[in-house]
Amino acid sequence: MDSNDDICDTSKLTFEGNFNQQVQEIMCYIRLTRQEVETLQLLFDDLYQSFNGVWPGCKVLGFGSIVTGLGIKTSDIDCFVQLPSWYYPPDEPFVIKARNILKQKNWIFQQIFAITTARIPIVKFYHVPTKRFCDVNFNSIAGVRNSELINYFLQIDQKILYLAILIKYWAKIQNLTGFNMMSNYCLTLMVIFYLQQRNILPSVMHMQEKVDEYFVGNWNTAFRKANNFCCIEETLYQLLGGFFRYYKTFNYNKFMICPYIGKPIERDLFLKTETVPWEFLLYKINLEYIDKFSSSRQCKPIRLDTFICVQDPFEHNRNCAVSVHVKLAQNIIFHFHKASEIFDRTNENNFLKQLLVTMDKNRPKQKKPKQPAVSNRIKKQNKQTQNLKQNVKFITQSYFKGKKGRNG
Repeated sequence: MDSNDDICDTSKLTFEGNFNQQVQEIMCYIRLTRQEVETLQLLFDDLYQSFNGVWPGCKVLGFGSIVTGLGIKTSDIDCFVQLPSWYYPPDEPFVIKARNILKQKNWIFQQIFAITTARIPIVKFYHVPTKRFCDVNFNSIAGVRNSELINYFLQIDQKILYLAILIKYWAKIQNLTGFNMMSNYCLTLMVIFYLQQRNILPSVMHMQEKVDEYFVGNWNTAFRKANNFCCIEETLYQLLGGFFRYYKTFNYNKFMICPYIGKPIERDLFLKTETVPWEFLLYKINLEYIDKFSSSRQCKPIRLDTFICVQDPFEHNRNCAVSVHVKLAQNIIFHFHKASEIFDRTNENNFLKQLLVTMDKNRPKQKKPKQPAVSNRIKKQNKQTQNLKQNVKFITQSYFKGKKGRNG
């Protein structure tokens, strides 16, 4: 994306007209146009032509915001390259070989480098024709399956899609999402979970009933698409304000956000396998399964030592909020409170203008909190819970202390 296309510069928005007219202006300002989306096919075609010569029969599958409908002008592209089953891992990782392949076409692919130490190794590059950055992996189709689920949820009603986009844009402006911060995927799950509390969206567990299983790794990623949803009576304005109100008062200390069952679930239940609820039978099976070849467990327990815990709807041992450290958690909670206050004190036609501005000048000055200890999976889980409670208590006290100072 060109540097002069800074969508975080809200001064270019007029905020004229009523709420719905302002939403349309914002969508035109930040979303990819139909032509831009269609142009992205060039990227997939170039990747396929480059890789198919080396790995005949491969498929290039896009996922992430471009697939879910959440793509904005700054969005990068995510791809999974599916190789035929007869290909065995080479002596060097696939991403290393992919990097060398792409380097042979430096007029198309630039700034190429491979990351082999990540949980899912990727090769990153800049695609010259589309002016887009792209991440490619060969290891996991999970992102594709997650994107299909989110896309289905967001396309049920335009209000849901616009709600998710507005919250994504708000979080980007306030520097809450991005590298080493909360992921957009995690934030979108929070949107879905909030709508589940309003009985607008079903639980993933309900969607997996009476449908053939589709396993990716150890996890069932199948879901059925239903068409018997009731009409959403609330306006987009009400849903947006309700989102901030809900997470302003959410008990992060006690509960984790669980789109799978569609309701908050106590963290302490996951401290021991025997107390894990029956709905998570697959989690318990995976946790107890030991690989006979490596004599180690195939599945590690979900991390519970983070301030915000968002469980993946398919991979139940994955906490999607592991990157939310104490300082970031403090910032997120502050902005939930601030956004809720704006919603309460302004009218419908002034809400977006007040919401979509940076709050840096209004942010309370507080001492830098201590960085939480990173779990090494050796410490006892009750110690993790104790640390969590102390940290969340610190965040809450810090926020209200700052608020009292401003009001005083």
